[in-house]
Amino acid sequence: MKHERELRAAASDMLSQLRPRNVLRDARDFLLKLRHDEVFREYLAARVWVVLAMLLLFFFISTVCAIDIMFNSVRLIRPPVPVWYRGLALLLGAAVWVGGMVAQIYVFLIWLEERAAQKSRRERGIRVALPAGVLAYLKYSRALPPWILVALCVVVPLAILAGHAPLIAVLLVALGILAPVLFKKFDS
Repeated sequence: MKHERELRAAASDMLSQLRPRNVLRDARDFLLKLRHDEVFREYLAARVWVVLAMLLLFFFISTVCAIDIMFNSVRLIRPPVPVWYRGLALLLGAAVWVGGMVAQIYVFLIWLEERAAQKSRRERGIRVALPAGVLAYLKYSRALPPWILVALCVVVPLAILAGHAPLIAVLLVALGILAPVLFKKFDS
């Protein structure tokens, strides 16, 4: 009974994250926090080259996803393809690229900020008990909207890409998963 109540409360909190006003407020608060958080800035400055490499990887993944979506959306129509539809495919590709970049960077910054805070607490001897699990992460980190954007602008295009270029899709998925794992391993 208590577990069901907690689950409903977590679901309600996560759904409230999806309201446009709350999304903008959370993004603005997060950017202000990053701007004024000295611990995070020091952590980021010490790892700037690795962070830039991750941003380049996000750029590469988003670009491949956007190009594939543009070409696949045009292939859905039998020739001759109207010019307006090509323009629509270009806009769809641009939306996938921007959404993928923003979402990947946002999720990465949330993760880096969390790692910086953990490292700072460890160095100062402060112990904080954080709830474990995916639901707690999504509820407390305000990360549901960017993860939905990752699903729509990265995961779905990679799944579509896997249908006709599985090797490229597997390579991009492996790079996308391996990069943070390696970052965490060498950052310890």
